[in-house]
Amino acid sequence: MAWSSISSSLLITLFFISPFGCRPNTTEAASGPLVTRVCRQAENPNFCFKSLGSDPRTETANLAGLAQIAIDLAIYNATGTSVKIHSLTLGTHDPRLRARYNKCAEYYQSAGDNFQEAKNALKSGDYSAVNVMATGSYDNAIDCENTFKQPPAYPSPLTNDNLNLRQLSYIVMIISKMLGM
Repeated sequence: MAWSSISSSLLITLFFISPFGCRPNTTEAASGPLVTRVCRQAENPNFCFKSLGSDPRTETANLAGLAQIAIDLAIYNATGTSVKIHSLTLGTHDPRLRARYNKCAEYYQSAGDNFQEAKNALKSGDYSAVNVMATGSYDNAIDCENTFKQPPAYPSPLTNDNLNLRQLSYIVMIISKMLGM
């Protein structure tokens, strides 16, 4: 009976300290050395850690894998924002506001296309092209936001979306530079 109790306690202890008994969560993995090297260079390191940590592939990703994850997140952002812009366009009768939404729709279409090209460039090892495409998308986010500052200025309903695209683009830019070294 005493041996059984000791054996059970030993097994439970081994389970909790064994690498097979527990798996790190995504947040822990996202604070690994590779992600830390990337995110400490980001415009907003917390956004970087949270974004990369939201994808379970981060746990085992190498640098090219992190680039793929960041590109996928940026495509998701661009696609979701495009849907939002379409909805906003349908919901307004103001021709000046509609023109701004249409311009942003073009910018987000371009950003999505850039990231699709970046995905292909990443697969072929053309990290310079990945950087160029991410830089273009970064600029698209800024251009969309600036569209609302043109006279007469309108409050932008896309400020957070533009910021997210800009930050995701910057993460891709960081990683592509690291891959090109």
